[in-house]
Amino acid sequence: MKAIAVKIGQKGSFLVNVEPPKGPVGNQVLLKTLYTGVCGTDRGIINGLLNFAKAESGKEILILGHEGLAQVMDVGDNVRSLRPGDLVVPMVRRPGKCIQCGVGRQDNCEDGDFVEAGIRGKDGFMREYFIDDEQYLVKVKDNNLGKLAVLTEPLKNLVKAYDVYQTVSDRYLKMCSDGSYECKKVTVIGAGPIGILFSMLFSTHGFQVRLISRSDKEGVATSICKKIGADFTQADAIKLNPEEMVSDVFVDTTGRPEVIGKGLQALKYNGVEILFGTTLAGNYSITGALVTEAVEKNVTIIGTVDGAKQHYIEALNYLSMWKETYGNSLELMITDEDVPENSIEALNGDGKGEIKRIVRWS
Repeated sequence: MKAIAVKIGQKGSFLVNVEPPKGPVGNQVLLKTLYTGVCGTDRGIINGLLNFAKAESGKEILILGHEGLAQVMDVGDNVRSLRPGDLVVPMVRRPGKCIQCGVGRQDNCEDGDFVEAGIRGKDGFMREYFIDDEQYLVKVKDNNLGKLAVLTEPLKNLVKAYDVYQTVSDRYLKMCSDGSYECKKVTVIGAGPIGILFSMLFSTHGFQVRLISRSDKEGVATSICKKIGADFTQADAIKLNPEEMVSDVFVDTTGRPEVIGKGLQALKYNGVEILFGTTLAGNYSITGALVTEAVEKNVTIIGTVDGAKQHYIEALNYLSMWKETYGNSLELMITDEDVPENSIEALNGDGKGEIKRIVRWS
């Protein structure tokens, strides 16, 4: 059985033959992989840049893939919610032993005692077949989504981020005088899949959205922003003055400290900055004046990762709604599609020139 894997501590991914799974028992489900997505986390693991990546206990290689879409082939005797033929999105993070994990909120794990498929301590979904537990599978009810359902995993992170934003901003009357968000400005930095999806999410809730990016690959950001009623600016946010990015909400998907610092200055009173991107590069000096400004403006900085099962469900609902509303616009983000045999060279590259790459398994 084909799989795409890495050896921790060694750069590069490779195609490998692994033992196929046995039949499911109890609460287990046998799954056939249809599509897997490729993201910055995968490339970080492939290039040896993520020190938290690790294989399953007792194994030398880690099978990649945390963005997946699969079809149910067989179920164990105790499975009640799924049957052969159903499409599912498997969850990435699996719980440890803390109280958050114990109530299904391993996305808020308190002690780091969790595993993540295709990332740390658990083989991922870049393989032809795999076994998983029913409770970690989210049923795709809208079969018309097709391969777009592979966007569920990245989108669920954003749905969780929006929930956190709503929670922390409840400290003040954040709505406009008419009860909407139409007077509230959101600036999103970065026109990769995450930046585009963040723009769609906030636009759906009625915010004024401006997406800023150094590049617009294949004109996708411009096209989608026109569809959703958002503005797109092709520019390097580092070179813009904070006064040019004044916002109620500032979303960074790049992880660049210089952008994050300017975003903090660009926030209005009671503003919120959402940090989503990560990088080890760059630096920015936090001055006493900036700290004073943040305090006096009553701003909030959010760091957020992963999401709960409910966020997966809501992400699928958003995808169905957007497909109905905007037609094939979402598919513009999928700029590259490979079969496993042809994907290794691309996976071992830098990912430039693509927005969302997916691997087709069936």
